[in-house]
Amino acid sequence: MIKSTFDPERHLVLMKIGGDISVADLLAEYDTIFAHKDFEPNMHAVWDLSDLDLTRIPVSDIRNLQRELRQYVSRRGDGYKAALVTKRPTDYGLLRIYLSILKLIGGNISFRLYRTLDEAYEWISR
Repeated sequence: MIKSTFDPERHLVLMKIGGDISVADLLAEYDTIFAHKDFEPNMHAVWDLSDLDLTRIPVSDIRNLQRELRQYVSRRGDGYKAALVTKRPTDYGLLRIYLSILKLIGGNISFRLYRTLDEAYEWISR
C-alpha cells in the first residue's frame, strides 16, 4: 500500500508506505506523483515507513531501487530533501544502512532519517 498526499503549504509530498510493496509498486507511485497537477520538480518528500516491515524487503530490492530512482533525479529541481520516517528500532537501524545505498543515486537530493513525522517536517521546513 502506498498513498501519496500533496501538502502545498509545506511544499512537499507525503508518501505513506506499508504492507507488501515492491520496487515496481514504488516506481508506479513515483510516475503518478510526477504526473499529478500539484507536483513541482523541487518539492520535498517525506516517506512515512512506519507501517512497513523492512526486514521483509531484501537488500537486493533496495539496490534495485537505488538504480531505478536515478531516472527521476534528472526530472527534479535544485536541492530537494527526502525524509524517511520509521518508529520501529529494527527498521531504523536497517534504514541507516539503506540510506548509504540510496545516497549513491547522486544528484541534488539530501536524505535524512527520523523517528517521527514532526521531526521530518521540521527538517524539511529549514
